[in-house]
Amino acid sequence: MNPTSAVAVLASVAFFGAAGYGLQAAMSTPPTLMSPDDYGRALRSIDRSTRAALGACRPLSEGSRELCRARARTEDRIAKADLDARYYGTVQAEARAQDVRTRSHFELARAECLSRGIERSRCLSQARTEQAKALAAAKLAAS
Repeated sequence: MNPTSAVAVLASVAFFGAAGYGLQAAMSTPPTLMSPDDYGRALRSIDRSTRAALGACRPLSEGSRELCRARARTEDRIAKADLDARYYGTVQAEARAQDVRTRSHFELARAECLSRGIERSRCLSQARTEQAKALAAAKLAAS
């Protein structure tokens, strides 16, 4: 092998190696619809509003406080899932957000049922039925 062809081979190996490394680095970060700074700002805003909502629950009586806290946690989970769906902008992210909405609404309905007295079992049964219907509809819409 003459020196000129050896240099050409080494240069092409270095070039294609660097190109491959650049492609790998570009592929490892998921594409997003928002800038990471905007996402971080929105996430901190959600956290601030959740802390404020939880703080507003403190002076309430125990039963009302638990219901208020469940409502605040539900709103937090839904807001974060919706933010993720906007950030990634994929079908999977939207399906996950729908799943989080359904499960969070069930947790809120469950907390409301537990705060009730005598009709608790009927309320829980109805909440489970509604959750199953919503999950089935979401799964059908996703496929």
